[in-house]
Parts: sequence; C-alpha cells; structure tokens
Amino acid sequence: MPNSIRTTSNTTTTANQALNGLDDGLSIAQNKQRNVIDLTSPDDDEVILISAFDLRDIACDIDSAATVISDIGKLLGLIHYEKIDTHTAISMARLTHDTTETWVNLLQAQLDSINDTLAMTAYAKEVEK
Repeated sequence: MPNSIRTTSNTTTTANQALNGLDDGLSIAQNKQRNVIDLTSPDDDEVILISAFDLRDIACDIDSAATVISDIGKLLGLIHYEKIDTHTAISMARLTHDTTETWVNLLQAQLDSINDTLAMTAYAKEVEK
C-alpha cells in the first residue's frame, strides 16, 4: 500500500532464542505496536526501514551543516567587503577551519553509516567511494 500509514503488530520472542542457544541467555518477550509510514512508490523493488529517531538525526545533521555553511558564507562576505579587521578575520578563519573539520568528520560518519546500509541493497554500486 504505497504512501500510507499502517499499524502492524510486531511480536518478538527472545525466550525461544535463548532456549535454542541463539543469544546470550536474555529471556524477554515483548509485544509492541509499530506505526509504519510508507512513502514508497508501487514500483519500488527494495525498501529499507529506518527508525524515525535515526531519520531525525540525519535531518538534524543536514540542517546543522547547512547552517554552518551559511555562516561561513557570511563570514567570507564580511572578509571580502573588508567589514572586519585583519586580526578578527584571522581568528574567525581559524574557528571556521576547526568547525569545518568537525562537520566533515560528523557528516562522513553519517554517510558511512548510510552507505553501509545501502551496501546491502542493489544500490551498493552507486555508493562506492
């Protein structure tokens, strides 16, 4: 059912796994309801389920990176139009460099995680570095 919200019952019984030696002896049985928001097209032949929590983290990282890029653009504009003195420009450039390096590392880690998931699909060839 494309572009719909479905509620499915997901019953996980780890007690049977524990008895069969499939996990470390943890014996918990759970029942929970799960809301599934399906934004796929009818012709999609592969679907990856991702938690709303993980999707929110990805969106937050993208938003934060966009904010940093915007701030860097504004700083470069101030430097270009000579609106700040040389010492301030040097200090701001150093802070900008450190911020950029931090965000590169954070986004690369996020991308690696996404690529690991995509590597399990038919799209693995498209995400190779």
